[in-house]
Amino acid sequence: MAQFDLYRNPGSRTSKQAPYLVEIQGRFVESLTTCVVIPLVEKRCFTGATVLNPLIPVNGTEYYLSTAEITAVLRSILGQPIGSALGYRTEIIAAIDRLLL
Repeated sequence: MAQFDLYRNPGSRTSKQAPYLVEIQGRFVESLTTCVVIPLVEKRCFTGATVLNPLIPVNGTEYYLSTAEITAVLRSILGQPIGSALGYRTEIIAAIDRLLL
């Protein structure tokens, strides 16, 4: 597991609108049983704000990073990563900064 890895959302209720999760937790806390993630929400289900909700593509489809829904999940439920959002590191960090300022 690495920072900015993408995972399928294992939540049966939430995965329809937010099919993916981005891990944002750094490696220095890798030993925890949980990790911090932000859901990626389908554009049709969400109205994004410029910095707070950057668009991140997964398999050719763009999703909004729903930064305000940042949460922790058990690592064991995530399974294997399906990709990486590392190329959007700057936008993700800017979104987290905007949320916390």
